[in-house]
Amino acid sequence: MRNYLQMHEEFEEKLGRDLTNDEIQFLQWVFNRYMEEKNQQSA
Repeated sequence: MRNYLQMHEEFEEKLGRDLTNDEIQFLQWVFNRYMEEKNQQSA
């Protein structure tokens, strides 16, 4: 994943609509989890 904004835009483009608040929260959670795991692997 490149960054959150790019991921957000890609999802909206693929869905052809704006994301709902619940979808945005879920996407943020997924991205944060990804970053945490990536940082743990680097350590």
